[in-house]
Amino acid sequence: MYLTLESMGITSYDNIEKYTLRYEGGFDVLKIYYRREKGSLLSKSKKFKFGRATRTVLADGGTQQYREISEPSLVVLRAVDELSQLLGQEHDSQPSKEELLQELEHLERVVSQKVAEIKDKIEKMS
Repeated sequence: MYLTLESMGITSYDNIEKYTLRYEGGFDVLKIYYRREKGSLLSKSKKFKFGRATRTVLADGGTQQYREISEPSLVVLRAVDELSQLLGQEHDSQPSKEELLQELEHLERVVSQKVAEIKDKIEKMS
């Protein structure tokens, strides 16, 4: 039923909790989050990067100037449609304040853990 998600290796549809889509470094990044029991060895999320298609369009008919525009991959668009359908929601390209705050908190935790890990490695070198 969800052919694009299946082609991406996504099969446990019932465990999908939410997803995010953002543009990062020239790529569309789709991250799918799963509901997992505490202590589960399965990953809590999967991240997919999609390249963007570029094309040249006529910017101004009078001066014959062209410009390049980038467009999301059809695969990412289909995947988002299937995820929205699966979760029973319309995907809003504009994240809510709550979602941004949660993303920021997550980023802060990841960065602080990485800093602690690097400090620990430096400490072991001494």
